[in-house]
Amino acid sequence: MSFPTAPDEDARLAALYELALLDTPEEPAFDRVTRLVTKLLNVPISTVTLVDAQRQWFKSSIGVEAQETSRGVAFCAYTILSSEPFVVEDASQDARFSQNPLVTAPEGIRFYVGIPLRSLQGFALGSLCALDTKPRAVSADELATLQDLAAIATEEVHLRERVVLEKKNAQAYQQQLNELHRSMECQIERRTNELNLVIESAYDAYISIDAHGVVLDWNRAAEVMFGWPRKEALARTITELIFPTGLPPRNNRMTITSTARRRDDTELPVEIRIKALMIDGRERRSLFIHDITERQQLERLRDQQAREDVLTKLPNRRALDERLPESMARTRRTQQPLALLFMDLDGFKAINDTHGHAMGDELLRVITKRLVQAVRETDYVARWAGDEFVLLLEGSEPTVIEQLANKLIQVVQEPMTAGKAALNVSVSIGIALYLPASAETANELLKRADVAMYEAKRSGKAQVRIAQPVDRTC
Repeated sequence: MSFPTAPDEDARLAALYELALLDTPEEPAFDRVTRLVTKLLNVPISTVTLVDAQRQWFKSSIGVEAQETSRGVAFCAYTILSSEPFVVEDASQDARFSQNPLVTAPEGIRFYVGIPLRSLQGFALGSLCALDTKPRAVSADELATLQDLAAIATEEVHLRERVVLEKKNAQAYQQQLNELHRSMECQIERRTNELNLVIESAYDAYISIDAHGVVLDWNRAAEVMFGWPRKEALARTITELIFPTGLPPRNNRMTITSTARRRDDTELPVEIRIKALMIDGRERRSLFIHDITERQQLERLRDQQAREDVLTKLPNRRALDERLPESMARTRRTQQPLALLFMDLDGFKAINDTHGHAMGDELLRVITKRLVQAVRETDYVARWAGDEFVLLLEGSEPTVIEQLANKLIQVVQEPMTAGKAALNVSVSIGIALYLPASAETANELLKRADVAMYEAKRSGKAQVRIAQPVDRTC
């Protein structure tokens, strides 16, 4: 099959070959990115692809057995020509790909989205892509996530380019040093060793200090990362510049996670590797520092998504399982009662059956908004499952709780208009009170509220029932 090429194809291939990434072993930096793509976008296939003259080669892949394919069948051959993300929602309906053997094969490719991976000079060397065997659309959030991950993969590529450039510079510098007087051989060896360490360790910033923490060397990456020009950093102490509380203890076998300070006093999460060496009987320490801001942001994003309901953006069941024991502990400490309201919508299945799940989802979002607006800012509303919600009320008087529950019934019963149809549902609520002296567990408290909710349903729905108190006390 034929494939399109860019006007700068020769220069693009030269940049790719100079990078020397083709036909190299797997690397954790790229494998982590493809794993995150499959998890965050919920796709079975993800690759980091380099596009050669006649083939596409996978530097990292999930869900693909082959190491490479011909360029003629490569979706990525189109991605590298695009300045924007390249999206194919259904390849079987796309004239460019409908006869592609990767599409016509059993369980063939249907969905594809790719982000170009560009060199420091702007050449598209390959792409980060997500694929599925089912047609689908890509949301703005998914596209933003893929672009963030592509930025991480691109930075790894840029790092290799810097290493290649550093090697070239080191070779040229070595040639110059070899022409100098023999009395400078010691200085040549010292400088060469430091450059080799920088290349070998491949961290963004390289800083050399003496036994007293005074800066002896400070590379360009350190200038960019911390805002201190090399001339101003030299001869200052490392604590004065970036580690005001002192340099973390050295560990030659492991990286150290710490917080550094920039020149503008902003903080930067970093990973540090410290290597000690003796030169002319004097101790020197080499610091290799890597900015982990993006990695921590991704970790926080994954943590948030694990505890947030995708549809309603409320805390999910996992988040409630963590919050409820904390609320019960506060109740025991403050001696203030805790109420748990278990709510189940009445008639929701009929809405799904009659108007479709999309309308049912919209109704859940509307009801979520109503519930949140009807309670205090300090109250905790979570989506338990399906059309079930849980509300935690801390420090509320028992006489007020039932009044609030009846108010919630009225709020939920307000019809929602969808086109010409009026959607009507109600809610049955079970209330379980947790008292400071109770020895009840979180699961037992939820069970009591759930049982009370079913009693409300059996009594005619759209009603409130208060669970029987437990006999056990601490």
